[in-house]
Amino acid sequence: MAVLGSAVALLGALLVVNLILTYGIIRKLATLGPARPAGPIDAGSVGTAAGPFAVRATDGGMLAREDLPEGALVGFFSPGCEPCTELLPRFSAAVRRLRLPQDRVLAVVGPGPGEERAYTDELDGLARVVAGDQADAVVAAFGVTGYPVVCRVASDGTLTVVDRDLRGLDALVAG
Repeated sequence: MAVLGSAVALLGALLVVNLILTYGIIRKLATLGPARPAGPIDAGSVGTAAGPFAVRATDGGMLAREDLPEGALVGFFSPGCEPCTELLPRFSAAVRRLRLPQDRVLAVVGPGPGEERAYTDELDGLARVVAGDQADAVVAAFGVTGYPVVCRVASDGTLTVVDRDLRGLDALVAG
């Protein structure tokens, strides 16, 4: 009987250790955030067309998919997204360095837990900016499921390049 009691106590102790370790792993995974594969992914795919949209930009003007010129650069950002925070100044610097006209660059500031004002302030004057509720229509039209995404668009809305790899930003912007 003493052996049975000892076995039950040992199993109980192992169960408690297992629960503690599992809880620690879950907490660690929660701090890592969602996994982001590098390279072209799910903002539609190269060769597919963005859906139609008609939205009001932060400058007050209307913008539709048909307004995007050949080779337009479109960047999708989300406040509170660490990779977006890393990409934003590099994106802005590349647009400035290449002297891309404002009408050839669209910046979409999608929903996020952070303050979108910092993003719109950084991008105003460099790109047509769509933010807030208006951004949802553009995000849906392009099929964006994660941030950041930068893409090139043909005049008919076909995605010619879709990328999340921050290291390839300069080549993408240069188009």
